[in-house]
Amino acid sequence: MATPDGTLAYFKRMADKKFPEHAIREFGKTGLRVSSLGFGGYRIHHNSIEHAKALRHALLNGVNLIDTSSNYGDGGSEMLIGNVLREMFERDELERDEVVVVSKAGYVQGQNMQIARQLEEDGRPFSELVKYQENCWHCLHPDFLEDQLSRTLERLNLPALDVYLLHNPEYFLADRKKNNGRDVNSAHEEYYRRIKQAFAWLEEKVAEAKIRTYGISSNSLPAAADDFEFTSLQRILSTAQEVSSSNFFQVVQFPFNLMETGACTEENQDGGARTLLQVAQEAGLATLVNRPLNAMFNGEIIRLATFRETEAKAVIDLFHNKLTTVQRLEKQFRDDFLQQMPEQAHDTLGKIFSLGRQFADALAFFQSWEHWDHVRQNTLMPQSFSALSYVTQTGSRIEGLSYWSEKYSEAMMQFLEAISMKYENDAQERSFKLSGKLKSLDAEFASAATLSQQALRIMTSIPGVDCVLVGMRRPHYVEDALAAMKADAIKDARDLILDFGA
Repeated sequence: MATPDGTLAYFKRMADKKFPEHAIREFGKTGLRVSSLGFGGYRIHHNSIEHAKALRHALLNGVNLIDTSSNYGDGGSEMLIGNVLREMFERDELERDEVVVVSKAGYVQGQNMQIARQLEEDGRPFSELVKYQENCWHCLHPDFLEDQLSRTLERLNLPALDVYLLHNPEYFLADRKKNNGRDVNSAHEEYYRRIKQAFAWLEEKVAEAKIRTYGISSNSLPAAADDFEFTSLQRILSTAQEVSSSNFFQVVQFPFNLMETGACTEENQDGGARTLLQVAQEAGLATLVNRPLNAMFNGEIIRLATFRETEAKAVIDLFHNKLTTVQRLEKQFRDDFLQQMPEQAHDTLGKIFSLGRQFADALAFFQSWEHWDHVRQNTLMPQSFSALSYVTQTGSRIEGLSYWSEKYSEAMMQFLEAISMKYENDAQERSFKLSGKLKSLDAEFASAATLSQQALRIMTSIPGVDCVLVGMRRPHYVEDALAAMKADAIKDARDLILDFGA
């Protein structure tokens, strides 16, 4: 596990990086020291060379906290992190006691969903499952958590975790609200009973040296106190005390960004007298901020980052060029290879390998870069690569299919990239305005190269924030984050947030 001496030694080794004092934080009352920005593992894939390079680059250059979850990439995020850590330990590039590893449990999706459904068929279901949606269940019962922790440790190649968090436990409340929204009091009593039961199990795991500390990651910690899904930090602290007066509940994670400011502005504690961050500071809790660059605003996600710009005519020309190539290759698949595939797969493959027809008007179809990126990352790319893997394996003896697959993979990615360029142009117009507003509020931002650096500097300058988690899937994202870490802290950052939202 990470240790106070180990994390201190890490930053002594990083002395040549010339980080300012405020970039190295005491992590609540854990005794550990962490970087002000942490490596967020949300969109990390187990087989991505680029993601592995980015993580290694971060760990070698001053980022010593990694956050992941059992459901990120359906376990793939933990797998990649575990592989990178093992290689770095073996090469003596990093010591285990220098790095803080955080993971979470609660979601029943993907592989977990398959396991849960099979156990139900066998008559041995996980207890207290929350079946929120068809493909998204949730569970905090110790039996499920035990299963998840063992899988997490195996994927991470670690004997123990530094921090283990209950992941968005408010799914229970969301489900109750949907199905019986009038009975608020009984829903909350059951909610905290389940959390208490989970805390008791987590205390056992601390005693077994499987985890060092534990906590909660919740989107509803900063919510208004009268919100049905509100998670009260004070109630959580009391619950932990009921479990053990010397409990190891020491970490909270929550969303916080320029547009979702509840953590430092919503007075939802002490009957409306204090904020989440104020209570967390007083209790000595370590605080982790998520989604610093992905803000929910008017029901939409806004990416707080600087985007590349490409001349509009060049984007249109490139799009039509790549569209023609994709359409030609998809016609070739239908004419030459589809009938040689298993008959039961014809419809599915025909639909997946029809991007050229489905997205011929893509430059005018999507509402925003965020809308496009969600479809690209969560639907198009996973489906396409899964289908390519299937046809390559199934048709390994079909002449010319392997060559076609390589060409199609390349053409598909170039086609998707051309679409991205158009929506990046749109997003950059918005980012330019947001960045300009920040610069008008504080001259400190005149030298900030990107909107993301501006946003991260503000978040890390808010009193009570220990570590801000950033998606660093690419080495240049890491460099952007490191630049924010090395910049001066922002004075009166809370006031700046209030002015920005005015």
